[in-house]
Amino acid sequence: MRKVLILTLCCLTELFAWANDGVFYAQGNQLIPITETDIRVQKEVLTLNRNDDKIEVNVYYEFFNPSDEKELLVGFEADALGTDPRNSFPQHPSISNFKVLMNGLALDYDIAHVERRFENGRKVATQYVNNGRIEGMTLEQCEKELSEMEAPEAICDYVYHFTAKFRPGLNIIQHTYDFDLSYQQDYTDKGYQGYEDFFPYILTAANRWANNQIDDFTLIINMGDRTSFHISPTFFYSASQWTFQGTGKYSINTIKLAKEYSEFHVRQGSVMFHQEDFHPKGELHISDLYHDFYFDVENASAQNILETVKGKFYPLHISDWYLESDRKEKLYNTYTPEQRRILKNLPFAYRGYIFKDKSLQHYFESSNWYIPDPIYTADMEALTEQEQQWVEFWK
Repeated sequence: MRKVLILTLCCLTELFAWANDGVFYAQGNQLIPITETDIRVQKEVLTLNRNDDKIEVNVYYEFFNPSDEKELLVGFEADALGTDPRNSFPQHPSISNFKVLMNGLALDYDIAHVERRFENGRKVATQYVNNGRIEGMTLEQCEKELSEMEAPEAICDYVYHFTAKFRPGLNIIQHTYDFDLSYQQDYTDKGYQGYEDFFPYILTAANRWANNQIDDFTLIINMGDRTSFHISPTFFYSASQWTFQGTGKYSINTIKLAKEYSEFHVRQGSVMFHQEDFHPKGELHISDLYHDFYFDVENASAQNILETVKGKFYPLHISDWYLESDRKEKLYNTYTPEQRRILKNLPFAYRGYIFKDKSLQHYFESSNWYIPDPIYTADMEALTEQEQQWVEFWK
């Protein structure tokens, strides 16, 4: 008997499920699958590469089907992330170049809008699969739903879905898409904390397969050179479980309700997490604390700025606003000669330059990101154009 399964390969939402006849129900705000599958996830390699303001997502799966061939309805659920779907229908506004290969063959897909409701501030599931078919909302239905909202109690999310055949034995699925980095605000005991470059990814879908895990899991994150970012310790217990493929270091930063966040500082390369028998208890969230590095001359404290740049890598540039002579002089004179010397040398410190001046060396050694490189020689011409402009400004 042919089974039709809804399988969540990877999601951006907090809720997901699969079932053989498309029936979904919630219990205590947790989705419960009502059927079992004998398909195992033997291996997953999740690779995330930042390219400007996008994350390129590449997922490689190895599934093992111990029984007969099965035709599967596969669903990829994507949270609307607070955007108005009327501005990008039917595509998700943050997703592009969506592609799926199964056993070397490209699969066609459709996009459906589904309604998601909130109860007590949390999402609950909505039945949108009947008789093996996804019943999506039309643009008119979605507009009507939005127009009737007195509060954000319902939104229209996205489901990318396609049909595939799982043959007996090994099956390989490669899934790729681009995701626009988003901005999120969060309230902490220190006030509103902004996060830019926020990327969410659901990992716990792995727990719904026959083996209740991924036998061999690898996660590779490349956010670019000279970058710092947070990874919430929801599926790992220590930053020491990660390895650097290149040059970098990690630190622990308690910033939110006394919760520790693992902070990674990568001078060059990427970070990698690998675990066998991986049964994730939490999801992947990558974020970077938002700071506006165009200084507020009227209000910014020079000391606070210097403490801030100790914390993580920043793209170093001066706004054209401050390059005008009158504003330049005002900004320049806000800092002491010693403070200007520190700022001027940041691009070289980022590359690991070892300073002969003891005060400079002490300052950079006390930062979270500094890694000395004995073979690096300061070279002004090798800096980026913005970094050269930065150095000239502070000279």
